[in-house]
Amino acid sequence: QDAAGKIINYAAVKRDVSEQVRAEQALRESENKLESILSAMDDYVFAFDVEGRFTFFRIPPGKALYASPDVFIGKEHRDVMPPEVDVLFTEAFERTKTGQVAEYDYQLNVGAGGEWFSAKLSPMFVADEFVGAVAVVRNITERVRAEQALRESEERFRLAFRISPDSININRLQDGLYVDINEGFTDIMGYAREDVIGKTSLELNIWGNPQDRARMAAGLKKDGYCDNLEAEFVAKDGSIKIGLMSAKIIELHNEPHILSITRDITERKQVQEERERLLAQINEQSKRIQQTIDTVPEGVLLLDAHGQVVIANPVAEKDLRVLIGRDVLLTHEPITHLGDRPLTELLTSPPTKGLWHEVRIGARTFEIIARPIENGPEPENWVLVINDVTRERDIRTRLHQQERLAVVGQLAAGIAHDFNNILASIVLYAQMVARSQALSDRDQERLTVITQQAWHATRLITQILDFSRRAVLERQPLDLLLLLKEQVKLLERTLPENIRINLAYGPDDYMLNADPTRIQQMLTNLAVNARDAMPDGGTLRIGLERITAESGQSSLLPEMEAGEWIRLTISDSGTGIAPEVLPHIYEPFFTTKGPGEGSGLGLAQVYGIVKQHKGHIDVTTEVGAGTTFTLYLPALRTERPELPAIKVENIPRGHGEIILVVEDDAALRQALVDILTLLNYQVLAAVNGRKALDILVRRADEIALVLSDLVMPEMGGQALFHAMRRRNLILPVVMLSGHPMTNDLESLQKQGLAGWMLKPPDVEEIARLVAHALRGAVD
Repeated sequence: QDAAGKIINYAAVKRDVSEQVRAEQALRESENKLESILSAMDDYVFAFDVEGRFTFFRIPPGKALYASPDVFIGKEHRDVMPPEVDVLFTEAFERTKTGQVAEYDYQLNVGAGGEWFSAKLSPMFVADEFVGAVAVVRNITERVRAEQALRESEERFRLAFRISPDSININRLQDGLYVDINEGFTDIMGYAREDVIGKTSLELNIWGNPQDRARMAAGLKKDGYCDNLEAEFVAKDGSIKIGLMSAKIIELHNEPHILSITRDITERKQVQEERERLLAQINEQSKRIQQTIDTVPEGVLLLDAHGQVVIANPVAEKDLRVLIGRDVLLTHEPITHLGDRPLTELLTSPPTKGLWHEVRIGARTFEIIARPIENGPEPENWVLVINDVTRERDIRTRLHQQERLAVVGQLAAGIAHDFNNILASIVLYAQMVARSQALSDRDQERLTVITQQAWHATRLITQILDFSRRAVLERQPLDLLLLLKEQVKLLERTLPENIRINLAYGPDDYMLNADPTRIQQMLTNLAVNARDAMPDGGTLRIGLERITAESGQSSLLPEMEAGEWIRLTISDSGTGIAPEVLPHIYEPFFTTKGPGEGSGLGLAQVYGIVKQHKGHIDVTTEVGAGTTFTLYLPALRTERPELPAIKVENIPRGHGEIILVVEDDAALRQALVDILTLLNYQVLAAVNGRKALDILVRRADEIALVLSDLVMPEMGGQALFHAMRRRNLILPVVMLSGHPMTNDLESLQKQGLAGWMLKPPDVEEIARLVAHALRGAVD
């Protein structure tokens, strides 16, 4: 038994040890779990025994104390805690002894402004016996400060709500009932507080315009707020108030409400409306004044004392750009001078009373007068009137020149008439003497020289008669364009090779009622003058256009009558005409050329021919930059003739082939289109070879034949023909020409020219030549 007993005691000891190990292991696991839980907490955790001594002390990670937590273990709370905190702790600790959980907040004077903490004490019991307490302490500084800020904000809001001059009201979102209003609401709307609280705006009929309420509701529904809504409100006494309202949905007592703030802008609106009314009145008056000034035909300026432009009418704006050379109205620069005259000089009276200051700039002449606006010892503003008298002076100069030339013309006509009679006698007697057989060969030669010189003098007399407008004209309808084209060809053969000739014209009618011989003589004289002005070569430009002149049109000559005109310009790039010579260029026998180089009758004859054709002449020139003569000749009114009825039974007709007509003359181009259409062809048209080439590149496969004029701007018929061949456009080409193609015909025919015809073309000739060219292309 003893042995057995010993075995039993050993087993019991072994069992007790195992249970202790398991208990210790469970304790360690429990402690580890507790440590894990505490590590996850951002709170201070303390444990106290029944006497209030520290048995456990833990601070959150990252927090620092002035001493190690181990220092507090075993110490009583009153030895560690500040007195004001210890009082709170003692009271709470006593409550835990009865099984209660106690909480309290306290503040420690650490850091800036101190920090707040919240402590919670829970009792610990073992077998219903109180063994101590656990305190969990949390830093609530941020929360306390936020609550404090909220309280301060609410206090400020209550203060602002109460004393704000603006109307502030709070309504429930659910039913719109007023729950609060401020004194501003009662002052503006006239309602007492008891009249409003518990009612809605609709019950009080506050909205002056239902659309304003709808706009507020839409803003609140969409965004939760609306800003700066201008609305009309009806006060208690029925008066209309204009308010600038902002509203927002807020939470109040856990219920959505509408906070509305409205500023009374009624007086401001009235002031604004009155200001706008006065401004509109001032603007209307200013507009009337400006309209009045704008209708003045002279330039009118209002300047301040510093020369700054205050008001300027359109005429003055245009004049200032000439007189100053830049737009001072855009740059806002003060005016210091006009032309070459200082402003201070122009603000004084002219030397002769009643006269205006005269300012010249280039070829322009202005008259200027200034008047002060005086409201004190010194003028505050100046009114300047600017009159552009260039046109008046030009008209006066032209009238004087025409009067002078008319007097010279009368004198020249009288001399020419008597001189012609004398020359006639000389020529007749010289011819009679020349029939005598008794004269020697030497005398016959002398008589021949006398006769030749007499005829030369006769030609000079013809020029004099042209100048004096006494020559007999043989007028007839004349196409100036055709004459110019022929004249250009002649000039190209006669002028030096270093002079280039450019002819430019538009697709218009250029018919005149004129003497072809005189017009040709006029063109020759102008071309010779241009040649002499370009001894080293240059460019002779000839331009032709048809214009319509309105009465008083400033861009044309002042003496021109209204109507249809043909404008012919002849420009050279030569030496130009000196200013002192320019007034005399049309006077007979006036010349700047050396002896034997000119009679001085060329431009005089041009002047006379233009005037005899009821035309006008003008000249612009610049020394070293060339001269341009501009001639205005009355256009002959031409109506497009109706095509005579053509009997097409006996002439060949087309089968819908497409023909490209290339002609720069609009009337002839349309006539060709009509004729070919009548002959059952489809027709395309171009105004010159370059346009025709563009069409051919796109539609060469469709076009059966090209009918082209020979001489055209940009690209003529011959250049078009060669361009087609270079592009391998092998189409039959028929040429139209104003003169026989003797020089180029054979070469063109070798290259495939299908045919040609002289202008004006005959209908039957066109039909047969086109049909022949098309048949040859098919064959």
